[in-house]
Amino acid sequence: MERRDTEIERDPMTGREVERHRVVANEPVALAPAPSSEIVSTVNPGRRAMDLVYLFFGIIDGLLLIRLVLKLLGANPSAGFTQWTYAVTDVLLAPFRNLLPTIGNEHSQLEMSVVVAILVYALIGWVLARLMAIIFFRDVTVARRGFF
Repeated sequence: MERRDTEIERDPMTGREVERHRVVANEPVALAPAPSSEIVSTVNPGRRAMDLVYLFFGIIDGLLLIRLVLKLLGANPSAGFTQWTYAVTDVLLAPFRNLLPTIGNEHSQLEMSVVVAILVYALIGWVLARLMAIIFFRDVTVARRGFF
């Protein structure tokens, strides 16, 4: 008559739980090695979605921050990079246009509406990332089984 025993041990070095199977027989027989499992990787599908949301809104905030610094330092508006930055960020600033006054003179300006836009886009990005976490977060553990 055979009896199967299953033990779960915690590895003191890594803290992982290892499952060990053992077959116990009443008569002496040569036992085959028991299978064990080892965690190979843990994948989380929601993490990639969150990272993409953070990347998208990080790029938007970065472009708005570059515009803020260029205006504050009085960059040459006829330079190619400045024109490109202003053209791209004008689309992003459309909902915030003339929300708050611009502080400064004709050379150096602090656009307060850009500061508000940076905060609003950062908040929208954070909310969407948390929503992705709530919807898609689950742990998928890939285990390798073998004999030892």
